[in-house]
Amino acid sequence: MKNNLIWKWLALACLLMALAVMPKLLPEFYLNLLITMVIYSLCAVSFNMLLGQTGLLSFGHAAYFGIGAYAPILLFKHFECSLLLGTLAGGVTALLLGIVFGFFVARKSGLPFALLSLAFNALIWGVAEKWRSLTGGEDGLAASRPDLFLPGFGTIDMFSTINFYYFVVIVVVLCITCCWYLTQTPLGKLNLLIRENEQRTAFIGYDTFKTKYLVYLICAFFCGIAGALASIFGEYVATTMINMEKSSDILIMTYVGGRFTFWGPIVGACFLIYINDALSSLTEYWAIVQGTMFIVLVMYAPFGISGLLIRIKDWVWAKQEDNRS
Repeated sequence: MKNNLIWKWLALACLLMALAVMPKLLPEFYLNLLITMVIYSLCAVSFNMLLGQTGLLSFGHAAYFGIGAYAPILLFKHFECSLLLGTLAGGVTALLLGIVFGFFVARKSGLPFALLSLAFNALIWGVAEKWRSLTGGEDGLAASRPDLFLPGFGTIDMFSTINFYYFVVIVVVLCITCCWYLTQTPLGKLNLLIRENEQRTAFIGYDTFKTKYLVYLICAFFCGIAGALASIFGEYVATTMINMEKSSDILIMTYVGGRFTFWGPIVGACFLIYINDALSSLTEYWAIVQGTMFIVLVMYAPFGISGLLIRIKDWVWAKQEDNRS
């Protein structure tokens, strides 16, 4: 058990070191691709706190990603606010939306929860599509990302891809660390109880509505942060960041990576973004290949890539134990 914990900390340290040196190793195109992977990793982790931790399948997570994406662009365009404030505004705006929607959605479970979240996502997409004076509709909105001002360090140029990469990595690592910590708290353990049997959890005295509501708000906030980073990175936002296709992308990332491990959605986000980029450069039918891969994973690897990696690790360790004996 102790050795397993040591290996986990070593793997985490190696990952952080790799992220730190990536700008020295990758050309700008692949660094941009890595920024996208990091951003969507946070989005997938926040979604998995609902799906994997609490057992709630949401078809409307893009509503919070999209509303979080609109917030900084509107602030940069009309009020010239700071980079940090714009990023935080994405999370806060998504949180406020989650307070309204979650009050209704968190009262449901199973299929009603999924369909109600889908309906709210469609509502937000419809508003964004028709309110062209505010959102730009299908044409979207564009705004340059401002420089980052840090007291004691001065102004840091965010037009530089390398500088913005480090900004995204620091924000996402902090947010994912918060998400991981929440899974280790009594709230995180209670989520697992709700996932396994919500009726029994309520029977022994826990308020399942308040628990699901709180988790829903946390997921909305972190998804909004991811959306804000995505729009700041692209310096553009449109209704494509809030539609059903975006919700399905988030779901596929989480499922492909593995919803029963904390780090699975991170693997799924990186894998899917890289595969989509590689396939799109090879064939115009890349979406068909992606769909086929998803079907195969659902049928033959229901625990995702992380589940396969764990099975391989267990098999290797079992072989080593057999050789020693």
